Amino acid sequence: MSIQNDIDAALPGGVVNIVPGTYNEQLIIDKPLTLSGPVPSAGEAIVDAAGLLAGEPTIHILSSDVIVENLTVQNGPGEGIRAGSIAFPGLTNITIRNNIIKDHDNAGILTVNDASMLIEDNTVVDNGKAVGFQRVGVFLYPHGETQVLRNIIKNNYGDGIFARESSSGLLIEENIIENHNFSGITLAWDEINVTIRNNEISACGQGINDEQGGIVIIQSMAEIITGNTIQNCNPFGIHWGWTPSFGPAPAQILISGNTIVNSVLDGIFLFSQGPGGFISPDPFPLEPDILGNQLMNNGRVGINVSNFYYYSPGNANPKIHFNSITGNVEFGVFNGTTEEVDATNNWWGSSSGPFHPALNPQGTGDPVSNNVLFSPWKTVPPLQEMDCLVMEKIFDQCFQENIIVRSFAIPVSSAGSCGNIDLTRVDRVECAIIAAKCKVADVGPPANNNLRIVTVRYELDMQISLIAERVGPPEVLCSFETTVEDFYSQVQLYIPPPGVHFGPAGGPFLFCEIVSSSCFCSPETLLPGEPITNVFCTAKICTIVEATAFVKVLVPHLGICTFGPCETVPQQKEIACPPIGELFPPQNDPNDP
Repeated sequence: MSIQNDIDAALPGGVVNIVPGTYNEQLIIDKPLTLSGPVPSAGEAIVDAAGLLAGEPTIHILSSDVIVENLTVQNGPGEGIRAGSIAFPGLTNITIRNNIIKDHDNAGILTVNDASMLIEDNTVVDNGKAVGFQRVGVFLYPHGETQVLRNIIKNNYGDGIFARESSSGLLIEENIIENHNFSGITLAWDEINVTIRNNEISACGQGINDEQGGIVIIQSMAEIITGNTIQNCNPFGIHWGWTPSFGPAPAQILISGNTIVNSVLDGIFLFSQGPGGFISPDPFPLEPDILGNQLMNNGRVGINVSNFYYYSPGNANPKIHFNSITGNVEFGVFNGTTEEVDATNNWWGSSSGPFHPALNPQGTGDPVSNNVLFSPWKTVPPLQEMDCLVMEKIFDQCFQENIIVRSFAIPVSSAGSCGNIDLTRVDRVECAIIAAKCKVADVGPPANNNLRIVTVRYELDMQISLIAERVGPPEVLCSFETTVEDFYSQVQLYIPPPGVHFGPAGGPFLFCEIVSSSCFCSPETLLPGEPITNVFCTAKICTIVEATAFVKVLVPHLGICTFGPCETVPQQKEIACPPIGELFPPQNDPNDP
């Protein structure tokens, strides 16, 4: 079997379906077609290029309108998949999806000839085994309009994604990028028109050079960097040195909503070349809006605005607002330039604000350097996320104290627990409730505004002891157990219509709970010397009745939960209704979810 023979025989625009198996060959696709392996449940189609001609790609695409999907591409002496060549530049409408691309000497996916690609849902791992410059997961140098979406990119030798010298548009979104020696994402030498959004980047950079870390930008520009999680990178979370060699400046550079933690040096490092150095200044200063990020526990500085990088002076001047800047070892914000940096309205880890020896010596938050405008600051942590949660809402609830009075005959038969006992000696009676439960027995039809009458049935198990007083400790003459199960009460609750808030399975639900109880008994009154035959008991129970349903709630939160040690709570010895410490929310508008 030969995949290349099938490709050669296919009509332009056709589909070549690959059956499961291992194929040791190089594939050249020089016409529009779809090359498709089997779905995972049917097996694996492996294109194994081990032993083939050195430097050649395992799959070489030389046509526009090509799809490569559902293949395992491995062990090539060149790239895994290459799009374009000197003879075939500027290819368009190329889709590479749902493939496993691994163990190549050079890049997993490559274009150096301006191909436009959609690279989605692939696993690109362990590429870059040979010595050379192309030891990258996804290498775009240069490229046409390209999207890199939802891929797993791990353990490639150099960078996870490298892009250079292109302005056609690049979207890097929702990828998992881990464990690269240089960087997770590198933009170099006039790469512009880039969005980097919602990626997870970790363990990138050996820290040997400055241009290493999570996201590295060298004389280039990512206009939008939002929603990324960057952690444990060395030395920087985001390293940005110089702006592109041509202008004008974009309307905005936005670095927003990112979480950057545990960088070896700085969470964000910024430098743009100002006038007066050994080289010409950048056409415009680097002035990003750094908004709503979490910059935590970085080894040197949360945000470092540098003046001493390559060729000073630097003139970067970010606007830093609404961030959470906490736990950074040396500074929350360090400004080495001569211009003041606006870092107002940030949370510095303390309501007292950032520490500055002259301007805020009482501040216990992350320190700031000179030339940082930090007042006013946030005195509470900023909102970190808005989550849509499914939760059970209490639509209505109430508590009710009920009193039950019953008379119980003393079991005096030969088989009874009080048989053969001299009941003329009974001086008093003690009782204890050993079990108490309730159940919603009936729900009436809706009245105005969905108010309904709820009927609750109770069941109590009681132990009754007959006591004789004497010199010394009282004597328990006998004990017996009895049950009350014919007692009902009614309450009125707002009950939402079924399925209104979360579909048919979402409720409403009704339940009750007995939260405290007590009882008191006394013997019947008889003439002196006569044996008692009955006792009279009064039971008090405190019950909560609730109407709930599941709803979707948009919940803001400020961060993760932290817990302290438990404290001992004294037990209540007497019934309290409602119980002490029990919280009953106010009755909100029933139609407000």
